[in-house]
Amino acid sequence: MVKNVIVVSDYGYIEGGAGRIAHETAILLSQNGYNVVFFCAVSPVSDELKNSSIEVVCLEQSDILRERSRVKGVMRGLKNKEAQKRFRILLQNFDRQETVIHVHTWTKALSSIVFKEAKRAKIQVLITIHDYFLVCPNGGLFNYPKRKICELKPMSAKCFFCNCDARSYPQKLFRVLRQKRQNHNVRKNEFISYAFISEFSKREFLKRYNKIPQEKQYFLPNMVNFASNRTRIECEKNETYFFIGSLTEVKGIRIFCEAVSQANLKAVAIGDGIIKDELEKKYPNIQFIGWKSKEEMMPYLRQARCLIFPSIWYETMGLVPLEVMAYGMPVICSKLNAASEYVSPELLYDGTVQGLIKSIEETLDDNFINSIATKVFDNFDDRCYGKSAYLGKLSQIYNGIVL
Repeated sequence: MVKNVIVVSDYGYIEGGAGRIAHETAILLSQNGYNVVFFCAVSPVSDELKNSSIEVVCLEQSDILRERSRVKGVMRGLKNKEAQKRFRILLQNFDRQETVIHVHTWTKALSSIVFKEAKRAKIQVLITIHDYFLVCPNGGLFNYPKRKICELKPMSAKCFFCNCDARSYPQKLFRVLRQKRQNHNVRKNEFISYAFISEFSKREFLKRYNKIPQEKQYFLPNMVNFASNRTRIECEKNETYFFIGSLTEVKGIRIFCEAVSQANLKAVAIGDGIIKDELEKKYPNIQFIGWKSKEEMMPYLRQARCLIFPSIWYETMGLVPLEVMAYGMPVICSKLNAASEYVSPELLYDGTVQGLIKSIEETLDDNFINSIATKVFDNFDDRCYGKSAYLGKLSQIYNGIVL
């Protein structure tokens, strides 16, 4: 029986969807009888963790891209010696028959050395597959300069010579070296099991990483936070179209901006990112309000007609669409990403600006929106995506992998 869970995440604070799930998983486990340790590299530690019963081990490091010395950042990205030392000491305190290491992220700071130390301690590991870093050097199966999905075989000669990185080719070469080190620490590690958060991402992952035994594969959709007394947003009475997410190429923010501008719609973008300033200047008709907490976001969402989720990379699940669907909001979604699995098929489009405009035009009909919104709200399955369902599945997986 598992009593102890060591949650591993690069950051001590919530910096994205994977970090949020890591935090929420740790807190949920601690509230339900588990002894939880949160092991991370980058400070500061969030108030949510500080105010919980969770033991936090934070290395007080920066992520590797913010390391002042580029050489030091590269070396730490390949092998974080401090993480290795501290993780080894930590694991000595735990009975391997009662402990699971649950890894969420490691590529931004901790490095794959955590998997080597887990194997040394003979403690079982569960990796939640939030991205594609286990198979792809840049983590996205995506060619960033060309803004399109990459179908090259990861780590092949063609992959090696392809300048697909969002920053530079030298950065790509570093990531290839990191991948090689990671493959050594992970691929033949019999103590690792894998939790997939969507059938879409599982399919794309296993195309490129097909030697995982069936008994090491689990299905664990991310939990979705929503009010227990949730009510439907009356989207048919609203006019504003929303984007929520990081303002980066891969999230399709340019497609959103161009489509709503050509359609002459009221639009709001919630989020931050490296191209925010550029977009604000180019699209003064769109309101860019930065990142908001869940509580801060709700008044805006009450004014929304639709969420547009135009991500042009595969994604692995896409939390945002599910979070707004809990309140009955229709989601217009690209067929290219994993969220297409669960949004209304009437609102899927081909990933192009013109395809998105065509889908938007359908949502201008109030009766159509009312019909879709009512169906989305009524069909949202609290039991599938709520905390209790997530905890139940997670406990079952933990106890299964330590047998």
